Order: sequence, then C-alpha cells, then structure tokens
Amino acid sequence: MKIFVEKRMMGRVNYPKLIEKFPKVEFVDNLDGHEDVEALIIMNSTLNKLDLDKFIRLRWIQLLMAGYDNVDINYIKSKRILITNARDVFSISIAEDVISKILYFNRNMKYYQDCMNDKVWNPISKEPEIFNSTVGILGSGSIGKELAKRFKAFGVEQIFGYKKSKDKPENFDQIFNDEEGLETILKSSDYIIIALPLTKDTKNLINSERLQLLKPNALIVNVARGEIIDQEALIKCLKQKQIRGAGLDVTTPEPLPKDSELWSLDNVYITPHNASSSPYMKDRLFELTLMNLERFLNNHKLKYLI
Repeated sequence: MKIFVEKRMMGRVNYPKLIEKFPKVEFVDNLDGHEDVEALIIMNSTLNKLDLDKFIRLRWIQLLMAGYDNVDINYIKSKRILITNARDVFSISIAEDVISKILYFNRNMKYYQDCMNDKVWNPISKEPEIFNSTVGILGSGSIGKELAKRFKAFGVEQIFGYKKSKDKPENFDQIFNDEEGLETILKSSDYIIIALPLTKDTKNLINSERLQLLKPNALIVNVARGEIIDQEALIKCLKQKQIRGAGLDVTTPEPLPKDSELWSLDNVYITPHNASSSPYMKDRLFELTLMNLERFLNNHKLKYLI
C-alpha cells in the first residue's frame, strides 16, 4: 500500500518513526508520479491543488487541519473517498489563546504597556474578573469543551453552549440550539466565544441585529472563521463602544488589509490566525496519524469522520 504524508507537518523526528511503525506501507512525501496512492495525509491547501480524478486508487484523506470549509467535501464524498479531520489536535492551544485575549482586556495590558513605555505609575481600580461571570460558547465541540473546562477553573457562574445537538457536554450548565436560545446567550453573557465551523448556516451568524443584543460590558472572541461575524457591523459596534471589545484571531479577509479600521480601534486585539500555535502541534498530528492509519490498515472505523 502506498500513502502520501505531508512530511513537514509530522516533524523531523516523527516521520522516521512513522516509517518504522508501518514497514509494509510505502510512504511518499511528494505526489509526482504517485497517483496510485490509497491515502493522503495532507494539508487543506495542498489538497486543493490536486486533481483527485487522477488518483483512481484513493480511498481516504486525513486532513491535518480541524477546519474544512475550504475543501469540497461533497465532491470528495461523491467519489466514495473517506475524509477525516484533525478535530482535537488544536483545542488546548486555542482554548488557552481565548483566555489570553480575555485577560488582555480584563487586566488592561495595552494600557500598562503604554504606561511602561512612558514610565508612568498609574493603576486602574476595579478591573473585571472572569470569576462569577457568564460565558457563552458558540460551538461546543473539542474547542468548546476545553474552554468550558478552563472557565470552570476560573469560577464562572454559568457556562452556556450553543450547538446543533441537545446533549450537554461536561462543564456546560445549559445548552441551547435554536434562535431563541442564541438570543438568550447573547443577552446574558459577559464573554461570547465563537468556536463554530463556518457553514452556510453560520456565515454572518453574528450580524448587526445580534450584536445589538450584547451587554455594554461584553467581550466577543472569535477563534473560528472571520465570516461568522459581519465584520462591518462589528466595526460599527466597536467604534460606537456598544461593547467592551473584541479579540480576533480570524478576520475577513486574511491577511487583514492594512487599511482596515480594525487595526486602529483601541478596543480590538488582533492575532494573525495563530491561536493554534503550539510546540506540541506536530506531535499531536503525528499521534492522530498513527491512530487513524492503524484503523485504516485494519479496516476499522476511522475517528473524526466528516
């Protein structure tokens, strides 16, 4: 069996381990002349450059990203190719990133950095706490679950979740899955975290009308996809100080153009779609690859099927 692996995502030490673990598999790290591969362990961007019609033996694609809104899933399924994603790989680092963005605002980090630069000793009293607050997490998948675990440790009063299914994951106090429930979350929460996949149903989910529902002291943090928020409506909301601030790891488009007003707003904190950054990322991708490859070779059900 021949399998393509995006070698750079496995790590210099891990790729030889993969070869050693599966000696009967022929691994290739480029696709020139290897259209007979039966599996692709691959980045979305690399996959999108391929003509899958050429890969007549292809049976499985393992994406090395959690998001797949930029992949033609329906086309892949129409060819009877199994496709899985890296759902749990990035959850811990993204959850920590969300906390950092909240603390950036709560502890006035930009202000104190400016004070340091100016050598000014001028404390702010009554800075907000995460403790005793209400948190709304839109999306209670692997990222949402890691977030809920961390917010519980901060002693929040309530954690609301918004998702399609009605099951209640651990550490969530209440789950909503309809329009009325979404409005309840937006009206009640001190912190709104967006961790939903981008779909036709979630595009511009947070629009002008829904932004009006937020508390004046609310923070909104987006670590999902920029298109889930109506960005122009968000800019207007922030300029008018209708909410306390926004922490954005994602924008529309990316990279964010230099002339975007978001750069200059003092109640915005932007990072360059880097919430998943971690020294453990490649090791986690390697462990995911080992697990699903073992299942694939033994004809067992793959994990994280899309």
